[in-house]
Amino acid sequence: MPAKQLTSVDFELIPANMETRSTDVLTIFLFDSGDSTPLDKKELLEFLGARASRIPQLRWTVTTVPGGFGFPYWIDSAPFDITKHVEDNVEISSWKGVFEYFADIAARIVDPYECLWRLHVVRGVRDAPGVQGEATVVILKGSHALGDGHVYNAIVHDLFSSKHLPDFIPELTAPNPWWSSVKGLLGTPRRYVRAFRALPETRKYDAPDSGGGAVTFTGKRWAAAIMLDLVAIREAKKMWPGVTVTAIAQTIISLSLEEHFGDKSPRSMQVMSGAPVGAEVRGQNHMGCYHVDLAMDKQDIAERLAAITTNNNHGKAEYPDAYRAVRALQYELPAIAVKPELSSDPKLGTVASSVNRGPAVMTLGDSRIVSTTSFPYVSPRSPFNHGIYSVGDVLAISVLSGTPDSGDIDIYAAVLEKNAARVLACLEERSTKATAR
Repeated sequence: MPAKQLTSVDFELIPANMETRSTDVLTIFLFDSGDSTPLDKKELLEFLGARASRIPQLRWTVTTVPGGFGFPYWIDSAPFDITKHVEDNVEISSWKGVFEYFADIAARIVDPYECLWRLHVVRGVRDAPGVQGEATVVILKGSHALGDGHVYNAIVHDLFSSKHLPDFIPELTAPNPWWSSVKGLLGTPRRYVRAFRALPETRKYDAPDSGGGAVTFTGKRWAAAIMLDLVAIREAKKMWPGVTVTAIAQTIISLSLEEHFGDKSPRSMQVMSGAPVGAEVRGQNHMGCYHVDLAMDKQDIAERLAAITTNNNHGKAEYPDAYRAVRALQYELPAIAVKPELSSDPKLGTVASSVNRGPAVMTLGDSRIVSTTSFPYVSPRSPFNHGIYSVGDVLAISVLSGTPDSGDIDIYAAVLEKNAARVLACLEERSTKATAR
């Protein structure tokens, strides 16, 4: 039977899940029954159980290594029990209420050794955007150790689907835990030597100060999102060579941060990105990050959009070397050296994660996906984060806050909505002029 050990990058996300910081992956999936009837509780459990039991990562649990001298192993949970992963007893009438419920879930610290992932089902939402029939909302809260945004994207496309899945899944096993501990202990000195050799190169790529002001970071969460017409955005940007949907969303966020926070606003954004082509990847988490200046010195929207596009290109150009240098260090760290700590000096920084989930093909029985809204986890150094996620013709820009200094999250969402309209109007103006000529 095969064995699969966590990498240092995967493992770090387990002890980092502590106190006031949950590092879990968080996504809201909105399904529309249309003219059909949504799955009832029994049908939904059977549907999810039949599919999750044939998706390898959703069967896994985590072993421990005595003394913490080696990294844990993934093993199959036997027998697999879908009831441990699904909560389906909540009815909420409003879309706003869904986000209030979600914020409570986002704040919970879940022990990944007890449960790696859970689905929270919400029924009865009457005003969900884009829904014609009955809405079914599914909230995913999963351990980040199990995968990054791209890994989870593949998982949910297998889970929320009717396509065939393999009937046979090879079961993972783990070596004798005491032998793993001895092996880890014996390898620790060599790992330290290789890590120290890799350290100088990583210092060339230290993260810049975001420029955000001091804030309070708490264990409470606040969340919101806006939904935009992706077709309209793609059509409007045709006359803007090199401009991407992500850069447009970043410009909306830049304008909104500046308007909402003023001088306290961060001046740059940490952008999550997949592994560069040809880079060595191990384990479940392959994403890295680069930083983008938010061009707040540009008051004209067109100039700010152009500057953010240029800044993205510069960040992407330097990203492959930075990714390889940082991973060279991370992959050599011994288990006993992985001890994440919470910063005692919270500042207003922001992270943006973006994934295009492609066509709207995900299904829940006969219900079809309308939108997906994902939220990068918050921390003292980035307590106000954004997601830029699309599926089908819907682009969702989300925000998750871990600081009460952000004020009413719905006010910020309204600011996002207003600035989205301003940016789209700017894009359309050039298209209109080009058509007129």
